[in-house]
Amino acid sequence: MYSGHLGFVIAAAIALGLAGVVAMMGSLFIANMRESVRARNVAQQARNDAQQKMLASSVQDLRPLLGATPGAERICFDIQLPSEAVPVFGIREELCELLSQVAVHATSVMSAGATLQVCARVESGHAVVHWRDLHAEDVRPPLARFFDALDAATQASARVCERIASRHGGRIYSAPHADGALGLTLRLPLHPSGIAP
Repeated sequence: MYSGHLGFVIAAAIALGLAGVVAMMGSLFIANMRESVRARNVAQQARNDAQQKMLASSVQDLRPLLGATPGAERICFDIQLPSEAVPVFGIREELCELLSQVAVHATSVMSAGATLQVCARVESGHAVVHWRDLHAEDVRPPLARFFDALDAATQASARVCERIASRHGGRIYSAPHADGALGLTLRLPLHPSGIAP
């Protein structure tokens, strides 16, 4: 009788163990199915976003976009543009927002009456824009510390610029000029129409 009772207990334990394994496998299967659906939805959203971006994008010459100078009454602008187009493939509104954010930052950190030099050029398959404070006395002036700012508004503005540059296949970063003073540089892939054969 004792052995029969022990056998029943063992059989019950095995059955419970198997039920637990089946339940765990079932929950893992359901979790995997949910994750698979979520991954498909994310991938579809990414495809939709890319398609929307392509539809909203067109070839843009950066030269006219650099003409907007918010805060021009507080600082001076020295804009140096090449005679040839500086074409990139992108969303005009986003590129204008990036350029505007940099100009607003410069206006807020540069001394009144100082000159912001803006140079655009084509270099090694890239459209390059460089901003520098011509009156900066520090090797690392406030203009170049855009991405190190401590205040929330400037941090948010810097992140917007980085995000837009990245969405257009480029980047924006602090970089020195030939004279050693740091400024800001934007690099975007040059559209094939602007690359010499």
